[in-house]
Parts: sequence; structure tokens; C-alpha cells
Amino acid sequence: MNKKDKLEIDRKRKLRYVDVYEKLYELIKDGTYPVNSQLPPENDLSEKMGVSRMTLRQALQFLQDDGVLKIIKGKGNFVISNSSKWTSGLETITNPVHNCLDVEIDEVELDFHIEPSTDYTDKILQKKVAVVIFIDRWYKSRGKAVAYTFSTMPVEVLTEESIDLKKPEMFQSFIEETIYQNSRHSKIHVQYSEVGNISAVRYKISEKDQFYLIQEELYLNEDTPALHNKHYLPIDISHIEVNGKS
Repeated sequence: MNKKDKLEIDRKRKLRYVDVYEKLYELIKDGTYPVNSQLPPENDLSEKMGVSRMTLRQALQFLQDDGVLKIIKGKGNFVISNSSKWTSGLETITNPVHNCLDVEIDEVELDFHIEPSTDYTDKILQKKVAVVIFIDRWYKSRGKAVAYTFSTMPVEVLTEESIDLKKPEMFQSFIEETIYQNSRHSKIHVQYSEVGNISAVRYKISEKDQFYLIQEELYLNEDTPALHNKHYLPIDISHIEVNGKS
């Protein structure tokens, strides 16, 4: 087989899964498969579409990449949207756990401890500080932990902002909401991680070791971060989206 024939075969294969993608998208769009419904088993669906399961799976993967489906291994393929349902994403200075998690958070369990600074904390806080506060947060939905955040903050920030650690509700409100409202800017880095369950320690936050790790710095001034967060979100129940604006 020469190179030209191979390219033609590859092109036809590509056209097959693109065709399946478009057919499935139209079925979702017209309500045949409504939001929150499960698609038929892959054997049945591939037969209905007249393609192999490999071709079907390529189309399903692209639908997931485009935010239309959620593929849950061992359970099936679920319709999550027929158009973008997220009005804000990582482009806004708000808690990314609330913006990126696909399940409703109804409880935040918080724990903290104060320690002398280390070379590591000086590095992530970009300055030498005497004492830091380490904060663990477990985000829960219906009693189950579904995300985890580990935070590092100079204790001096709490003094400057008049936050009393003896008032847990005030402290939690500050790191969940107020610091985002008062921040001048933030920096975010997103990567893939397999240690979310290990980091969360107290709870297992996913049956799979597949997580988005969102490292976030919040700045109350222009110089150094007032709070450094490491957010672990299970990939199968979260999304990463940035809505660009001109």
C-alpha cells in the first residue's frame, strides 16, 4: 500500500467518526437523548449507527471533550449538556471548586494548624514569613467528600484582615468568599494528578486516581500571594472551562 492510499483510508475513517459525532449531537440537541439521560449500550449504539465500536468510541470521546457527554467507565455514557451550561469558569476570581465541580456542594469540612515556615512555604508564598497556617478543606455533596483543597497562608494575613481563628464561620467565610472578593488578581495553573486521594488523607474523594490539580495564588496586593491553594477535583465529576471575552 502506497502513502497516498493510506492517507485516503485514514481520511475515510476520520469522516466516519465525524459523521457519528454529528448524528449523535443532533439526537442530543433534538431531545432524543435529553440532558441527564444515559445513551444506549455501546453495542446497540454502534449497530444503530452502522459503525464499529472503535469508531463509536472516537465520536463519544470527542463529545465528552466538547462538554456534551460524561463517560463513566463501567457505568455508561451520560448526556450532561446540549450547549455550554457554565456561565463562568476560571476567568473569574472565585473559588474554582465551586465553579468547576459538576455536583452541588452542600458542606465544607475545614481543619487547620499553625506551623513555623519552611523553605517550601517561603517558596510558594514568595517571601520569608515567620509562621504559616495550613488549611485542609473537604468539599462534600450529600455527605460524601467530592473534592479537596490544601491551602497555605501567612498568619499575618489574618491579623491584617482582622480574622479571628476562634470564630470558625468567619474564618471559613474569609477563605471561601471574602479573599476572592478582595483579591486584586490571581494566578492559576492546571495540571493532571493521580494523588488526590493520597493528599486528601481523611477521605477518599474519588474511586479513580484521576484528578485536575488547580494550583492557585490569590493576591491582596501586587507583590506576594496572600493564599496558595492546591485544589484536587476528580476528573469524572468536574470540568475546566475559560470563557473568553473581548
